[in-house]
Amino acid sequence: MAVTGLIFVLFVLVHMYGNLKMFMGADAYNHYAHWLKGATTDTILYPLLPQGGTIWIMRAVLLLCIVLHAYAAITLWNRGNKARGNEHYKVNIGTKVRAGKTYQTLVMRYGGIVILVWLVFHLLQFTALQVTPGARPYSEADPYSNMITAFNVWWVWAFYLIALIAIALHVRHGVFSALATLGLLTRTREYGFKVAGDVVAILLVVGFMAPPTAILFGAITYGA
Repeated sequence: MAVTGLIFVLFVLVHMYGNLKMFMGADAYNHYAHWLKGATTDTILYPLLPQGGTIWIMRAVLLLCIVLHAYAAITLWNRGNKARGNEHYKVNIGTKVRAGKTYQTLVMRYGGIVILVWLVFHLLQFTALQVTPGARPYSEADPYSNMITAFNVWWVWAFYLIALIAIALHVRHGVFSALATLGLLTRTREYGFKVAGDVVAILLVVGFMAPPTAILFGAITYGA
């Protein structure tokens, strides 16, 4: 879970950076979006790999990580239930004793479900172009206009905000937990790792929501 989680964090940070190309105009964003779909002729590691080969490797790795991450989550949940039995055991966290079902548990478990629902919607919307809310039809050739069409709809903007808050909370706790799980946590590093989780979480919400918010309020428009 720790390894696959950190891979996801790296991917979403890169994806966030790519989405900021919306502020650079249609040509810049469309080039990035087409590359992300493997539709451009240039590619990383070409000619060592076939054109578009790197993208398919990335997709395969991400799909494998999703499966492994979900499997790890279900496995840990089952182990926790078996260990708990019919009793709600207590966890001593130093300052006080409280029930084992904590805020972090709710964030990671139910936040993960929200993220999964959003991910399916996101892929159907911008990759498969099967869910296309907005006043204009979506075009595979013009992802820039698709973004503008989508986020001119207020509820799409709101849904993405909710999903990104869930992702941020998931990442905030996940970064700290993953680093601890991998044996990197010490008493002197604990504060720094918590700060790192906070910074990454805030960065993801602000970075991902900047283009949609600019679209919703008219700062990014068609043909800009």
